[in-house]
Amino acid sequence: MNINRYKINANLSWWIIGTLVFSIIFYRILFYSNSSHFFFIINDLIVIPLVVITVLVIIRKIKQINPLPSALVLNSGIIVAFIFLVIIFSEQFLGIIFQNSETISTNPDLFQNIILSFYSLMFLAITSYWFATMKELYFYKRYSAKSIYFYLMLTFLIITSVSSLLFRGKDYDFINNTFEIITAILIVFNSLKISWIAFISKKEKISLLILSIIISALFIINLANSSLNDFNGKILANFSPSFYTFYTLVLLFGGVYFAVLFFTTLFHIPTAEAYDRKAKEVSSLQYFSKLITRVLDFEELAETITDITTRVSSADAAWIIIKEYGNKKILANKNIALVDADLINQFLLESGYCENITETKICSLQKFVKKSQLSEKFGSIAISPLKSHNEIKGYLIAARKNELLFYDEDKTAINTFSDYASVAIENSLLLEQSIEKERLEKELDVAREIQKKILPAKDPEFENLSVTSVFIPAFEVGGDYYDYFQISKNKFAFIIADVSGKGISAAFIMAEVKGIFNSLSRMIESPKDILIKANEILQQTLNKKNFVSALYGIIDLDKEVIRFARAGHCPALLVRENVVKTFKPSGIGLGLTNNGLFSKHLEEIKIDLKQNDTLVFYTDGITEAKNKELEDFGEQRFAEILVKDYDGSVNKIANEVIKNVTLFSRNHTQYDDITLVIFKWYKKNNLDGVK
Repeated sequence: MNINRYKINANLSWWIIGTLVFSIIFYRILFYSNSSHFFFIINDLIVIPLVVITVLVIIRKIKQINPLPSALVLNSGIIVAFIFLVIIFSEQFLGIIFQNSETISTNPDLFQNIILSFYSLMFLAITSYWFATMKELYFYKRYSAKSIYFYLMLTFLIITSVSSLLFRGKDYDFINNTFEIITAILIVFNSLKISWIAFISKKEKISLLILSIIISALFIINLANSSLNDFNGKILANFSPSFYTFYTLVLLFGGVYFAVLFFTTLFHIPTAEAYDRKAKEVSSLQYFSKLITRVLDFEELAETITDITTRVSSADAAWIIIKEYGNKKILANKNIALVDADLINQFLLESGYCENITETKICSLQKFVKKSQLSEKFGSIAISPLKSHNEIKGYLIAARKNELLFYDEDKTAINTFSDYASVAIENSLLLEQSIEKERLEKELDVAREIQKKILPAKDPEFENLSVTSVFIPAFEVGGDYYDYFQISKNKFAFIIADVSGKGISAAFIMAEVKGIFNSLSRMIESPKDILIKANEILQQTLNKKNFVSALYGIIDLDKEVIRFARAGHCPALLVRENVVKTFKPSGIGLGLTNNGLFSKHLEEIKIDLKQNDTLVFYTDGITEAKNKELEDFGEQRFAEILVKDYDGSVNKIANEVIKNVTLFSRNHTQYDDITLVIFKWYKKNNLDGVK
């Protein structure tokens, strides 16, 4: 909506300008009279609005483009040079049309009048541009609201221009001269108020120094060549007395303004380098404050840090040292060989010369004994710590060549910048950790899915045996394992195991254990022999830090008997007639010792099953669950729950066990996997309502 409104206003302005231009040309052709004062009054009533609207349109256009002051100065210089050439050669070219200059002020014909009008309108447009440009230069980077002086000058500029028409004649010259003097004083006063020069670089100031003196000279020369006795002055005065006065005052304004600009620039050049440096610091810190929130690769960030450091501190080289797993790693070495950086690091850090620093420190390399080994002669070093949570994570180092020293202002700049760099590096590292964590979580998701497929999808169902199981990993994946194997129609095998360690590594071993027992259960029916063979295999694949505790058993459904062997696993529990019996046959964990010693200490036992016998197999995640006082849940509490719910179904018993363990350890983190497998034996004629 606002854009459309702006377009309408812009089009309306150009339409008004076009109408006024046509009106002035048409009026001069029809009613031109050099001797009529009334003619010039009507003439200037058209010209003055044309100047005002043209200036406003140009100002709006400049604001829309928003050019730098140096660009405005350059454009003004090009135009004033063009006008200089026009004034120099206009008399020669127009002399062919007018034959003599007297024709201009007497009675030009139709063609001549049109040429003079367009010539004057060109000067009107250019003068309007000059004034609009100097108005923008006056207000550029001006923070104080002292615009009254400029608008006071503008007021007298208009009054002086109009008075040159109203008070024509020698009797009234003193009035016009008075306004001209006041306007000239205000022009000089406003020309002294140049504030934007401090905001440009040294290179721009040097260019501006040359341009300003040339432009000032051209404005003065053009003013001198536009007097009423000159050809150009006669044309413009005959076009519009008010505009002619405005034109000469603008030329004066330009000449004075650019002369003052020359001296102002000259005085600013000695401090230009210091300003440029501060400007670099501010812009670099602004850029870096944005950089902190961006997603960057750590290596890319390090390169950016060293690059900005060299610019902020005017250093010849820069690099970063990052502490990584007790070692110091060089990153993003800029303008310095890796060998040179390493030699300087040895001097700064290993010698202790700059160790344990808390802020930027300036160091000289005069005492560096290996200085001759450097490929380039560095003389001064600034080293700043990169800190995170009051811990030094690394160092940012800047270096200068040929004994050039870093000063206190350099130290302050580097120190400030290193604080920003520390935050950026910390964010980048946290981002990398977050990405790594996300990657691991995805891997864990895959491992979790794999583990779900490794463990039984559901518990088996038999006529005279109820089975239930519970598995709760301490982490995303666990190292506990249980499984069922159908050996024959009447024989059913099971295993419960606990891999040492937790997490993914334990889960991978668990997958290996599943493959071993899945294969062996089809070939061997003796629990003892299966464990012996499994130990033989695992001893070759497991390292010395890992082992597996396991309990493998076979239930003969026809003979109503269970046989099992235990390889270092938790004991088996039998709940019979409200009494808990513990069976702990001897056995060593799988993978801990050679097969001879393992088989020697392995024992297999047999239990005859009776009505309502409940067999409980578990891992130590149950009995070793801890409360906030670090007290174990223990075998006693476990047994009490089993006895209490002896008459219940296997699902009810399992739920009560897990509920009590959870309540007991609610104020303490689960640190081990929990696995529970429960069997309950029933006679065939006592199965109704059970399972």
